[in-house]
Amino acid sequence: MKKQILLVLILALFNNILIAQKVNSEIAYFYKYSYHTDSTNIDKINTEDTVLLTNSKESLFCSYTKMKNDSTILSNIQKGNMVIDYSVLPKSKVNQIVFVNKEKENIITYDKVINVTFGFPVSQLEWTLGKEHKKIGEFDCQNAYCILNGRKFEAWFTKSVPVNEGPYRFKGLPGLIVEVYDDKKFFYFILNGIKKQTLSTELPKNFIPTTIENFKSKRQEFLNNPAGVTKVYMGDRIKIDPQVVNNNFKNYNLFLD
Repeated sequence: MKKQILLVLILALFNNILIAQKVNSEIAYFYKYSYHTDSTNIDKINTEDTVLLTNSKESLFCSYTKMKNDSTILSNIQKGNMVIDYSVLPKSKVNQIVFVNKEKENIITYDKVINVTFGFPVSQLEWTLGKEHKKIGEFDCQNAYCILNGRKFEAWFTKSVPVNEGPYRFKGLPGLIVEVYDDKKFFYFILNGIKKQTLSTELPKNFIPTTIENFKSKRQEFLNNPAGVTKVYMGDRIKIDPQVVNNNFKNYNLFLD
């Protein structure tokens, strides 16, 4: 009964948030994201360009690589080119999208298990301001701390950019977050550009509303049997080598969430 009530509340939340499917921004904040997926192999570091779009009503954080790919695909389709060579597009591995409705103070994270997108509400992070200051590039910054997914993160924010925004779920400080990382630096974001340019992107349309707990459960089901679950999700559309698929994911044990 409690799960049914929770599901109804989640569906109502999505109905309120997703009235506007497109997020527009005249200023884009670009972050280089470095992250690990395997705690037993800290020498293997993944990197990807990400972007934060924000306006007075909402904000959206996502992979900039994926945004550019989506724009290229859409442009080709609009020109009548239905045959797209996906092999020439840059590879994007960051699936997470974080959408904030500032008026309703709601935060939604979208993430994938194989080819299925899930959307789930998440809470705002609680910050403790630090007393240290340092200069990062042109910005005078102050530090702050929060806990996310059981990890302690340190952020450096600047009041010279008066937006309480940052990458991923790292928001709510009195200024733009320039740098943020956990104590082992498994996850690391650094601002590498601010551009005055009009950008827009759409929120996912085909997704399954759920809870973060259920999403983590689905993800763990996949990690327990990557080849088997891939077969269930993808059917006969692709041919896979079970041993290769299982080996690719056998040491996935680090998640930002």
